Amino acid sequence: MAIATAFGATAQQAVVKEAERAMKGGQDAAKVVEIITPAFTDPETATQAQTWFIPGKADFQQYDHMLGLKQFNKLPEGGEKTMGTLLVDGYNYFIKALPLDSVTDAKGKVKTKYSKEIVGTLSGHFADYSSAGADLYNAKDYDGAYKAWDIFCALPEIPAVKESLRKNGNLPADTIFGEIAFNQALAAWQGEHLQEALDAFLKAKKFGYNKKALYDYAISVASGLNNQEVILQLSEEAIPLYGKEEPMYMGQVVNYYLQNKQLDKAFDVINKAIELEPENAQYYVIKGVLYENSESPEQKALARPAYEKAIALDANNAQAVYNYGRVLCEEAYGLADQAPTRQDEYNEFFATKLKPLFEQAAQVLENAYTLDPDNSDVLKYLENVYYNLNDEKMLNDVKKRMSY
Repeated sequence: MAIATAFGATAQQAVVKEAERAMKGGQDAAKVVEIITPAFTDPETATQAQTWFIPGKADFQQYDHMLGLKQFNKLPEGGEKTMGTLLVDGYNYFIKALPLDSVTDAKGKVKTKYSKEIVGTLSGHFADYSSAGADLYNAKDYDGAYKAWDIFCALPEIPAVKESLRKNGNLPADTIFGEIAFNQALAAWQGEHLQEALDAFLKAKKFGYNKKALYDYAISVASGLNNQEVILQLSEEAIPLYGKEEPMYMGQVVNYYLQNKQLDKAFDVINKAIELEPENAQYYVIKGVLYENSESPEQKALARPAYEKAIALDANNAQAVYNYGRVLCEEAYGLADQAPTRQDEYNEFFATKLKPLFEQAAQVLENAYTLDPDNSDVLKYLENVYYNLNDEKMLNDVKKRMSY
C-alpha cells in the first residue's frame, strides 16, 4: 500500500513537471491546465504553490501574447473575450498559490519562491482587469465581466499588491473603484444574479459612488430580493441627495413604515418632508394615502383635502387626480348606504346629495383618465359612476374604452 501511495505521489509530481515544461514551451493555457489537472486533487501536489503557479503563469503568458497581437490588429475574432477569461483564470490560480508559497531553506528560514513574481504579475496587469471587464460585458459574458471587475476591486486588498501599486503610482482613487464596482453590479444584474448585484452596488457606495442611478438600480434589485431593510436604508440616504427630483424615495420610506404598521413614523417622515418642501405635490399624495390607511375616521376624512392640496400644487399629478376622484366615489358609495328606502325620499336624496357627488367624481376621473389612460382602475370607477348616474351613453363609452 505504501509503495502504491508513493508511486501515486511521484506520478503527480511528474504531471506538475510536464505541465511546467509545456508552460515554458509556450503551450496554450488550456493545454497546460489539461496536463496539470490531476495534480489539483492529489493530497500532496494540491498543497504545493507550484501546482497553481504553473497554470496561472500560462494564462498570463498567453494573455500577453494576445495583447501583442491586438496591438498589431491581428487578434482573432472573439479574442478580447478569450483575453478576459485568461486574466480571470490566471488570478484564480495565483490567488491559490500565494498562501501556499513558503519554502524552508537549509538554515530553517522560511522563504517564498513564487510570491514576488505573482505580485509583480498581478500588479502589472491591474489596469487590464478594468478593460477586460468591459470587453467581456460587450461580449455579453456578464459573469466573466463581473469576475474581472471584482478582481480589479479585490487586488488592492492583497497587501503586497497594494504596496506595489502605491509605490509605482498606479493605485487609483476610491472614485475609480466606485465606478468599477457599479459596472460590476450592472453585470451581475444582467446575469440575473440579484444578490451579487446588490452587494456590488453597496460596495460601490462604500467607495463613495452616490449617483442617482445607483440608488434607483439598487432599490430595484433590493425590491426583487424583497429586502425591505435595504430598500429603507437606500431610500433614506437618497432623500437628501435626490429627493426633490424623485419622490419615489420618500414613497419607499413611507411604504416601509406603512407595511410594518408604524403609521406614526410614516406621518413623521412625510410631515418633515413637507416642512422642507411645502410645494411638493407628491408629498400630499403620500399623506393622503396615509390618512386613508388610518383607523381613525377623523383622519380618514383628511385624505380628500390632502389630495385636493396636491392638485392645487400640481394639476397634472395623475396620481393625485385619480385618488381624489376615487375618494369622491367612495364617499358617494358610503352616502348611498344611508339613503332612505321610500322612493320619493330616495329621489330627493339622490338629486340633492348623491348625483352632485357622482357628477363631480365623473369630472375628476375623466381628467385622471386623460392624464393617465393606462390606469385601468380609473375606467372601473367611471363605469360604476355612470351606472349610478344612469348615463347610458357615457357608460357605453367607458365600456368601449375598457375593451381596448
